[in-house]
Parts: sequence; structure tokens; C-alpha cells
Amino acid sequence: MFELPMFPLGTNVFPMEVLPLQIFEPRYVQLIAEVQDRPEKDFGVVLIDRGSEVGGGDVRTMVGTRVVILEAQEVVEDRWVVAAAGVERIDVVSWLPDDPFPRATVQPRPRADNGGDLESAEMTVRESIAVSLEIAGVEQEPSLTFSDDPLERLDQLSAISPLSAFDRQQILEATTTHDQIDSLRALVNDKLELLRATRDAG
Repeated sequence: MFELPMFPLGTNVFPMEVLPLQIFEPRYVQLIAEVQDRPEKDFGVVLIDRGSEVGGGDVRTMVGTRVVILEAQEVVEDRWVVAAAGVERIDVVSWLPDDPFPRATVQPRPRADNGGDLESAEMTVRESIAVSLEIAGVEQEPSLTFSDDPLERLDQLSAISPLSAFDRQQILEATTTHDQIDSLRALVNDKLELLRATRDAG
């Protein structure tokens, strides 16, 4: 277990995913300043279950992701543009006082590699993206390139899926690859049915 600065957000992030941030709230400006002095330039991201990103008083999920800063730039005084990348899942063991910004005691969240039909999940994700682009009037499909490592590939597919933050959270919390793949495929299939109906109705 270790202590980590925390950034509760209205979104979540997977390992292998890049998270862009615009930071202006004073406590998070201070968080970014202090994180850049940490050896790994890391902090935690969790989804806000209820409440707002600004002002505190939120209810936070207990599973999130440790991220590291790739780039940080102060565009004007006390306003930062930051790019961070997900590194590993974390469990929040306990929340510490939000003084001056949220902090928590965390530990890595294990994910057992017990297989699963990754190829089927990838096909479903690719189709959901293609239909989404078709609805938006985009004629050319993007060239999607994924890692050759199955675990990294699974997280990349999870990250680009057209799902809500709460659906993403269910996938993020999976403790085995089989469960993650099953959740990903089921949730994206549900989304795909809605996308097809929208396309066909148009």
C-alpha cells in the first residue's frame, strides 16, 4: 500500500489510455505542481459516482487507475493543460483528508489472466466504432492499431469503446481477463444494437 494524490473526475481511464486534462481549480493546480516533483510524476484517477468535479462533496468509486504525467504546460497563470497516461489499476484502501487536495491510501488491483475470447470482443468494438462513425457521417474509418500483448490490447479496446463512464467502470473493475472480456463484449453489444437502430431509422 502507498499514498497517492487523487483526482476524482467525471470520467475514468484505463491503463494504456491517454487522459487530457485542463486544470484550473486551485487545489488541483497545487496537486499538479506537487505531482511533478514526485519521482514517477504519478497520481490516481477515480470516477465520481455522485456529485461534481468542482468544489468537493462528491461520492467517489473505490477502483481507479494510477496515471503518470506525460506533459504539463501552464498556458496562463494557474491554468494547466496536462496529458497523462494510465499505468495500472488501483484499489482505494482508504481516503485521507482532502487537504489541500484529495489523497488516498491505495494498492494495485490484480487482474488474473485466465483467457477469454478477445478476438470476438475486438470485432464487436470495431463494428461499434464503424457504426458510430457512419451515423456521424464520417466516410473513412480510422486505422486502429493495437498492442500485440493481449492484456494491453484488452485495455486499449476497453478504452476506445463507445460506452458511458459507468459502463466503463464495470469493465475497469473486472478482476480477471475473462470477466473483463465478457463485460466488454456484452456492454458493447447492447450499445451496438442501439447504434444500429439509430442508423437504420435515419
